[in-house]
Amino acid sequence: MSAPSMTNEQISQLANILSTARKDNKILDTFPGPIPSTLEEAYTVQNGSIDASSDAIVGWKVGMVPPELRAQYGEERILGPVFKNIYVDLNEQQASGEEFKLPVYAGGFIAIEAELVIETNQDILPGTINTAEGVEHLVKNVYAGIEIASSPVIDLNSYGPTAIIADIGNQYGLIKGAVIENWQDKISNMNTSVSINDELVNEAPTDGILNGPMAAFAFMIDCCAKRGITLPAGSLCSSGAITGVHETLVGAKSTVKFGDMCTMNFELVDNKSL
Repeated sequence: MSAPSMTNEQISQLANILSTARKDNKILDTFPGPIPSTLEEAYTVQNGSIDASSDAIVGWKVGMVPPELRAQYGEERILGPVFKNIYVDLNEQQASGEEFKLPVYAGGFIAIEAELVIETNQDILPGTINTAEGVEHLVKNVYAGIEIASSPVIDLNSYGPTAIIADIGNQYGLIKGAVIENWQDKISNMNTSVSINDELVNEAPTDGILNGPMAAFAFMIDCCAKRGITLPAGSLCSSGAITGVHETLVGAKSTVKFGDMCTMNFELVDNKSL
């Protein structure tokens, strides 16, 4: 039996609760309302959270739908906005190992993801791109990067992809590191690793996400087109977790390495302390 559809009032209330919790740093012990039953409902909730923010969107994170749920939802990936106030453009020293700090929701959901960050080279209006013909011509640069997934909902990922979409894709930080010159060749011969508190958590081929990073980039373009969203030139795509989604805690010190191209050392701190 399918879950009942959400009413407009329920959608509005859920968007308000989730966006207010993020704004007020209020930790939620459980998902605060009905879980959207469809991707369309989930993105409508997400739109409400976007509308409630006065911050600009600099890009979008692309996440994965678990394989066992892809037939049910009809998609392999999901999308969430990256707001300007949690976007970090590292300087040369920070992209070469100088430690920096990243805020998270202490007591909420916290995870580290190593990701390629793709930058668009032009405005992309809804419906103007046939991604089936390829998207590499729309790439300005590709960067080593990190996504911080953090939410006031302590167990957000356990509620499934529609709950994650509703809470802006569980996005709380996009970090852009060093540019990867000649990225088409480099990422096919590079490994990416994540270590937490000096322990290697995982290492994987940099281009190893499902169907490669250009598939994630194409998904961002297509999903935004369906939602009537224009992607301005310079928009960023956080293209998916290369080594996995690594849950951790405030105070953790981590290292993300993209071969010998970029080393990022950082500490996770309580966002209320900044």
